[in-house]
Amino acid sequence: MKIYLVSLLIACFQVMLASSSYSSFTINHLQGLSNSAVLSILQDNQGLMWFGTYDGLNCYDGRTIDVFRTDFSKGRTLDNNIISRIQIASDDKLWVQSYSGVNLFSTDSLSVIDNYVFPDEEVIVFSNRKGDSWIVGKRNLYYYNTYHRCFVKAGAMNLNLENLQQSAYVDGQGGLHIVPVNDTKMIHFSLSSFSADSLQTSLDVTSSPLHSKVIKKTFIQSGVICFIDEADDLYLYDVSKKSKVYIRNIGELYRKYGNFMNVFPFYDDILITLHTGGILRLMASQQYTEDLIRVDLRIFSAYTDNQQGILWMGTDGAGVVKFTKRDALVTNLMLNRMSSSVSGQVRGIMTDRYGTLWVGTKGDGLIRIPDYQKEIDLKTLSVYSPKGKWALTDYVRGPNFYPVFMLKKKTQGDDFWVGMSDSLLYYYSYQSDKLIRVGGSIRYPAEIHGLYEENDSVLWVVTLGSGLIKVVLDKSHEIPEIKRFRRFRCFAEQKELVEYSSLWVQGDSILWLGSRGQGLVRFDIRKYEYQVYSLRTMLGKAVDDVLCLCEYDNNHFFVGTTAGLVSVEINGRNIVPSYIGREQGLVNEMVHGIVKDDAGILWMGTNKGMIKYDPVSGGSYTYYYSKGIEIGEFSDDSYYRSPYNGDLFLGGVDGLLYMNDSQSSIPEYYPELILRKLIIDREEVNLNRFYSADRKQILLSEEQNTFSLQFVALDYLNSDIEYAYILEGYDEKWSLFSKENEAMFKNVPPGEYLLRIRYKKDVLDTVYKEYSVAIKIAPFWYHTIWAYLTLVLLIILCLAGYICKLHRKGFFERLARAWAVSKGLGEIQQENLLVKASALGNWVAFFPYCNQPEQITFIQRIIEIIEENLDKEELGPTFLAERMHISPRQFSRKFKDLSGITPSDFIKKYRMEKAAQLLLETDMSIQEVIESIGISSRPYFYKEFADKYGTTPKNYRAHHKAGTLTESES
Repeated sequence: MKIYLVSLLIACFQVMLASSSYSSFTINHLQGLSNSAVLSILQDNQGLMWFGTYDGLNCYDGRTIDVFRTDFSKGRTLDNNIISRIQIASDDKLWVQSYSGVNLFSTDSLSVIDNYVFPDEEVIVFSNRKGDSWIVGKRNLYYYNTYHRCFVKAGAMNLNLENLQQSAYVDGQGGLHIVPVNDTKMIHFSLSSFSADSLQTSLDVTSSPLHSKVIKKTFIQSGVICFIDEADDLYLYDVSKKSKVYIRNIGELYRKYGNFMNVFPFYDDILITLHTGGILRLMASQQYTEDLIRVDLRIFSAYTDNQQGILWMGTDGAGVVKFTKRDALVTNLMLNRMSSSVSGQVRGIMTDRYGTLWVGTKGDGLIRIPDYQKEIDLKTLSVYSPKGKWALTDYVRGPNFYPVFMLKKKTQGDDFWVGMSDSLLYYYSYQSDKLIRVGGSIRYPAEIHGLYEENDSVLWVVTLGSGLIKVVLDKSHEIPEIKRFRRFRCFAEQKELVEYSSLWVQGDSILWLGSRGQGLVRFDIRKYEYQVYSLRTMLGKAVDDVLCLCEYDNNHFFVGTTAGLVSVEINGRNIVPSYIGREQGLVNEMVHGIVKDDAGILWMGTNKGMIKYDPVSGGSYTYYYSKGIEIGEFSDDSYYRSPYNGDLFLGGVDGLLYMNDSQSSIPEYYPELILRKLIIDREEVNLNRFYSADRKQILLSEEQNTFSLQFVALDYLNSDIEYAYILEGYDEKWSLFSKENEAMFKNVPPGEYLLRIRYKKDVLDTVYKEYSVAIKIAPFWYHTIWAYLTLVLLIILCLAGYICKLHRKGFFERLARAWAVSKGLGEIQQENLLVKASALGNWVAFFPYCNQPEQITFIQRIIEIIEENLDKEELGPTFLAERMHISPRQFSRKFKDLSGITPSDFIKKYRMEKAAQLLLETDMSIQEVIESIGISSRPYFYKEFADKYGTTPKNYRAHHKAGTLTESES
């Protein structure tokens, strides 16, 4: 039973490896697919993917899915939600065939613009990328006339057509080609024009031999015909090259797997979808030997994207599954695939000169993988611990726990040191093929995370728990023994540093230690001197918890911390650190491991994905379960570069990956970028309605100047594209590169702008792929230049009319005379001011516009009349006008021109001032004062007096005479 289980495990692993050249990804309801039964798939001329499902039409751009369903409230709509076929109708239109008919769908307006029904006949629509379209039925043949926008009957069909959907195609010139069942030839149909203004057509029908034997089944896709003849031989016929290739006899496959639903090439292989479910691969590299790669899928439809090398498959209940060749950026070695008994994280990593990979785990000891670059044979894998050695297939952890944090080759020989979690020191012996414990003990509780050999008998051991320890070995015995050891105590602000995660040796005497929580320590092993550098204090960021160190050159290294990456330049005993984190584009800041390649690029294992960072440009890119990487979370201690072949290793919680320079420099495919959505004031609108006639501009009005545009580069293998944009004429600088694919703008002034979008997938890109579109924002009519010119013209006309009116009234003549007088009689004006002050006394401030002698005399006479008649109740504007011998109206206007207030207001002020004077300077009673100023109503007097002085007459007299009147009371 044990042998059987091991054999089964090995067989399963080999099956996994056999199919590992393909990777797959499923699109289902989690991504927004309307239904998991996908009957048809097409990529339009823009590059968008369209899925016809059992419940609606779906459009996919690599990030989001838009769904279109039947809506009979609209004038035109899909006549049925079961979408059986999708074909190109033109650059901006699709044929969407349902179980009820054929619909013409506009990709501009995102709506159905016409419906076509073929009663009593089963039909299928065919077209090429230009949209030359045919309808093939069991009885009749039709073509689409683009001039009249209708299908025209071209002739009758008398062919034996089974499996019609896979028996015909339309070439680039619009010719229709059909391979009938049980025939040896191909039938060709052609027209002189698809756009003639006449509905009369001349159909040209010819035939050509395809095969010497009768063809039983045909499968046509993307210009390639796969057919099976009466002898069960499978052939591939390339239409463009007119070449036929024999694949193999598939009679045995028929008997073993049943009927085929589809047959088509993918890369060098031939794929067969089975009627009973599953995908059969005929491997070209193994003389088309079959390999059942998926048994869990029943395939309804398939579409091959030759540009990106993607096979899209519509399934019965599993959504859309896309297949592609497994990405070659990295090679994954997942521990759980090697053995279900291995569950520890990967920590220490090392290779030897024999091509063996050694993997330290957190719990399962040391794993040996011979010839790791070749196909892995599980029977050769071994597990080592202090208890012994086991074949991986026999290994069971049990209650033991053996973490291995560090692997370090000895300076002499092939053996290497193994750092574990007890106070003992181990090394692996090639001669003994086992882990050997060094004699003696360090006697300090410690995890060994780093080791430096000063010479063949002196070791510097970096630990987590006991700090830095110098170990002197006695090598006179067959197994070395610890002769003596010394623990070096380092302090930072009275706190002892005992936890070191990593070690980098500068030269042959300086150790740089990464501390968990206290930054960096520089230790001179010759002088026994140390210096602590708090990165937190120097940078103002919490980056003192160090996880890893990586040398860049002799005086430059990088520090991975729990809160970002730090670049450290060394200048003698001083360092110059600089921080790289989220602000600089680093997506994940917990850096567990760093390795540098020959190009100077850093590859970092983080808490969420692998990051590629270019220290020269400062650009970074994150791979999170993309590019074939199957590890999402990386772990401490597990970073390594092989000195033998330059392979780069990063380990994680469930395995490790490696790559070399040829893998890391694979060129990227860059798709075209398209605009997807326009959102105005948070409401999505139809973008195509805002394009100019030539589609070179987006036209908006001033009331639509708060908007956003969503865009996407149509890459279906990698959606982690980074974008940056600028609206020239509005933005001052480019936005930072990010995965956000929406440009938002608020209150953009009217004008013409250019939206430029750059996008990239790799930090090494120096020339970005760029897209641009012009945007014009038209102003409100009253903000246009013509409105401004009209307004200015009206203002000029009004001013001209007013000036003419002033001229007719002699205003300018009086102004000229006044200017002449003011220029030549300055001294007279000064004299008039003195006269005015003398004549008007305390009331001079009430008459700011009274400057001429006659005006002063006029006001002086009024004041005299008021003073003489103040006790009279009838004193008012009319009384004064009569005494001045002018009309009341003329008097009021003239008085107000000189004072700015009405005569009534002035008389009221005069009475209140006089009352206050009498209260302070006489012993008259309040009633006598009221009567002396001509007021008959005592309440009215009290109200007016209080409004002016803020207090009653009695309090006013009392406070003033006592000398206690405050400023607020006055």
